[in-house]
Amino acid sequence: MSFQQMWNEAEEKKKVVDITPQWVPFEAAGQVIVGRFRGSSEVASSLGEGTYLQYLFNTDDGLIKFSLGRATDNELKTVMHEGGIYQIVYLGQVKVKGGRKVNQFKVQTLAEDEDSSEPASEGA
Repeated sequence: MSFQQMWNEAEEKKKVVDITPQWVPFEAAGQVIVGRFRGSSEVASSLGEGTYLQYLFNTDDGLIKFSLGRATDNELKTVMHEGGIYQIVYLGQVKVKGGRKVNQFKVQTLAEDEDSSEPASEGA
């Protein structure tokens, strides 16, 4: 069977899954993302200020990607692990030295003694 035939058959059986992540901007304080951390990739800043991370999460609404900013990246890079379930709450912007504004987040994970198995809807 050719690849095209395999694809056509899968489409007919509704066995094709879209794995294109949707971009989620943080726009309003209180915005929440909950999901499984799938990984991150380094992205060059369009402002010419180095790089930042783009995060990939599997959520109840599908695969999403977003950025948190370099300051938060530096804080999380040693404590966030692929496969972990996290909740990220956007707290809004705060002013830092020099009058610059940065996004502020609260990031939480499930306690290790909690049941962190897949929700019934994930992967079903």
